[in-house]
Amino acid sequence: MRFVIAALCLFVFLSKMGIGQLAPSKPIFEAAEVHVSPAGTTESGAFLPAGRLEFRGSTLLRLISLAYSVPADRVAGGPPWIDTDRFDVIAKAPAAASQATLRIMLQNLLAERFELSVQQQEKPTAVYALVLGKRGPGKESGGGDSECKITTEENLRVYTCRNVSMSSLAERLLLAAPAYFNRPVVDRTGLKGSYDFSIRWLPRGQLPAGAEGHSLSAYASIEKQLDIKVEEQTVPMPVFAIEKVNREPADNPPGISEKLGPPPTEFEVATIRPSRPDATSNATVNNGRIDAQGLSLKEIISFAYNIEEDWVKGGEKWLETDRYDLVAKSVPTASADTIRVMVQSLIAERFQLKVHRESQPVSVYVLSAPAKHKLKEADPDSRSGCKLSVADGGRSFACQNTTMAQFVEKLRPAAAAYLEDRVVDATGLTGAYDFTLTWMPRNLLNGAPAAAPEPGAVTPPADRPGGLTVFEAVDRHLGLKLARQKHPMPVIVIDTINRKPAAN
Repeated sequence: MRFVIAALCLFVFLSKMGIGQLAPSKPIFEAAEVHVSPAGTTESGAFLPAGRLEFRGSTLLRLISLAYSVPADRVAGGPPWIDTDRFDVIAKAPAAASQATLRIMLQNLLAERFELSVQQQEKPTAVYALVLGKRGPGKESGGGDSECKITTEENLRVYTCRNVSMSSLAERLLLAAPAYFNRPVVDRTGLKGSYDFSIRWLPRGQLPAGAEGHSLSAYASIEKQLDIKVEEQTVPMPVFAIEKVNREPADNPPGISEKLGPPPTEFEVATIRPSRPDATSNATVNNGRIDAQGLSLKEIISFAYNIEEDWVKGGEKWLETDRYDLVAKSVPTASADTIRVMVQSLIAERFQLKVHRESQPVSVYVLSAPAKHKLKEADPDSRSGCKLSVADGGRSFACQNTTMAQFVEKLRPAAAAYLEDRVVDATGLTGAYDFTLTWMPRNLLNGAPAAAPEPGAVTPPADRPGGLTVFEAVDRHLGLKLARQKHPMPVIVIDTINRKPAAN
């Protein structure tokens, strides 16, 4: 069971605010701290309530995309480290500040601390264009609220919209069907009205081969329901070009920690009790509140210390079998990292938990390099980073100017179905490389054919209909080995713990 941390605003692909605001007014934060992230910081962050902003372990590329409300792939130029070096940004604005104002404040903060200078330009960009057919979507909507919702019926995704324009649909498709629309979607229909409609499609990873698969795709559904064709086009799109940026942020003003105030160390209210026998495991963290049911204490400890569940050592079997409900409330501005620390204090108090850290061999995926490999040295002046794309159910992971240490951090989120444990770099390679890795999702490997390939799509090998596993892809494309084995890692060892929690 994994906790679901709901960020208030982790990222917005396309904002309705003007994205050309490069000369904003000068609203600034009341207080702001910027520093290089400590080693091992987990990336997290959000625009929080009451005018607070916290981002930890964030790259400057991510911070720029958040500040200007554009996808990262539309931020051009900049030095190689722009998507690898990580920073913490904690800031406070007036409680009534809107999110649009917070973004402008973040723009000004980056300009002040990093001397960041960006310029809006236009660049030819590959997009999906919505193009009007012969008839169009028909009668316009009768009015009402503009909304869309997605449901599932017999494995099909059903996207039902009311009073939605084609320009709004173009924006929404990026989030509604990301496996189909992995690049910007633009409205080229010329339609000004709003419509009611439902679109049904099969998830891209489940499409059968040939014409049957095409007929069940999101593209075919949009054409059938709305008489709107989805075409691949290249059109000018606004991008933000980095003209100047410093690698080291300017020093924080004196006394900034006092102005920001310390993070809370304890929950305002917290209850822990044994779960009902029929409780379903579930947990969310949102707005400073944690609500969890049916979790083992081992799961709660792994969340609190932000480590793999198997990295919690010691204790008795009941740590995995006994189930508890945990409901706790803090201030709405408490970040996920702050809540983890408060959970540490809470379970130490209620269960008399005492732990220590040490290095022990645990199961991980180890990336190793033979004497010869297939990696190509990168241009050291090119931007570092990796991009995951989807085509015909396959996955293509293209990395540029990327070290193996950076690669193992990015690979697990990209291939989560294969890699349930952490990936560790043991290649001994210190250079940066350009490479592309392609594999098929795990659910397509049991003899199931992939969908018919499109131009530029990942093509399965002839010897297996499902294509390569991620392990085979690492071997074939990179000449490296990725295998599960024991490796020393820092773990949490339980010294003492009570089975029954103290009274609430």
